[in-house]
Amino acid sequence: MRFLFPLIAAGLLAAALPVAAQPAPPARPVTLPLEPYLGVLWAFQAKDGGRYLLDTAGGLTAITPAAAKAAGCEPWGRITGHRMRGDRVDLARCDKVTIDAAGVTLAPPTVGVFDFSKLLPPDAPTLQGSVALDAFAGRAVTLDLGGQRLIVETPDSLKARVKGAAEVPVRFARDAGGLALTPFVPVPTPKGPVWMELDSGSNGAVVVAQHNAVLLGLNPDAKERQPFTLAVQGGPKADVQALVMDLVIDGNIGVPVLKDWVVTLDLAGERAWIAKR
Repeated sequence: MRFLFPLIAAGLLAAALPVAAQPAPPARPVTLPLEPYLGVLWAFQAKDGGRYLLDTAGGLTAITPAAAKAAGCEPWGRITGHRMRGDRVDLARCDKVTIDAAGVTLAPPTVGVFDFSKLLPPDAPTLQGSVALDAFAGRAVTLDLGGQRLIVETPDSLKARVKGAAEVPVRFARDAGGLALTPFVPVPTPKGPVWMELDSGSNGAVVVAQHNAVLLGLNPDAKERQPFTLAVQGGPKADVQALVMDLVIDGNIGVPVLKDWVVTLDLAGERAWIAKR
C-alpha cells in the first residue's frame, strides 16, 4: 500500500529536544507546485533541479547518499524509526542540509540518508530525497493535492485560507528521537476516537489497523478492501474502500482521499483545518 518509509516510531520518543527558533513567515504566500510521481505520489522540483517527494506522513525528511555528498555531508550516527506496519528503519544522518524550492528555504535540523533506489522500480525518475513536514516546522502550510500545490502561508493568508473550513482536532507525533513530525486526526468510534495519519505518500484511500476494525464496522480478518465511510471528527466524510492491516498506528488516510480535500496545518500553533475542494 505504500513503498516509502514513514518513521512512525511508536514507543521511541526520546527526551524533549530544545525548542528551535521559529522561521520567519514569508512576505507573501509561497506556492510550491507539485507534479505526479509514478502516477500515484507527488513531488516537487528544487531550485537546483533536484526532485523531492512530498510525504506528509514521512515523519523525517531524507536525502540520497548522492545528495548528501553534494551538500558536503559525510553521513554519521543513526536515526531509528518504524514504518506503519512496525518494520524498523535505521538511517544515517546529516545536519544543516537546506533545500531551496519556489522561493522558500526548507531547513530541517537533521535529515536521514537513504538509498531510494532500493524501493523504486529500475526505470523510476531520479529522486534526491523525500520531504516530510519536519522541513516546514514552525510554519503554516496548505496541502491542495487536487490543485497540485502546497502553499506556505503568511499569518494573513492563513486567516483567509481557513474561512469556511472545518477546524479539526490534530496531534503531531514527534517520533524518531523527537525529530519526526507527522499529523494525526481523530475518527470517532463507540469506544472513543482513533487517530489516523494524513499521508500524501500513500496510494491507499484508507488503511485501518486490525485492532480498530470492529469498532469501525469492518471485518478484521478480511484481506480485500471493504466499503467504509470515513468521518473525521468535526470534518468531512468520504465513502471509500478501506484495507485492514496489522499496524502500529490506528490508521492512515492517503492520496485518494486527500486529493478531494484542502488541508491546512498550523505547525507552530498545532491546529488543523479541512475543507472539501
